[in-house]
Amino acid sequence: MTNKLRTLMAFSALSLSLAALPAFGGELEPLHVTVPFAFTAGKTTLPAGDYTVYENDAHLLTIRGNKGGVLILGVPGNEAEDDKSSLSFQRTDKGYSLTSVRSAGKAASVIPAASHIER
Repeated sequence: MTNKLRTLMAFSALSLSLAALPAFGGELEPLHVTVPFAFTAGKTTLPAGDYTVYENDAHLLTIRGNKGGVLILGVPGNEAEDDKSSLSFQRTDKGYSLTSVRSAGKAASVIPAASHIER
């Protein structure tokens, strides 16, 4: 099976799974953040600026700003230890990468590294 066909099948399965989620699950309270540096989220590089981060119960993250945005599927992380909402970044030789998003009282959504996605 070719890579393109596998990718198409994976996205189709993901789309059907997300469409089957109940509407009442919905998005959690959005986070409004100012990020003072450029960063990557998945494979997308976003400039420094103000962002609104939306997360739903399926760990689907939408990051929107005036100069760009991205839609990322996170994976469930550790259970929440406190009631704070936050974004976590890792600094590498290539700059900053978004590693997780935590909504108050909910398990963190961990962002897979772009290198893991490309395999």
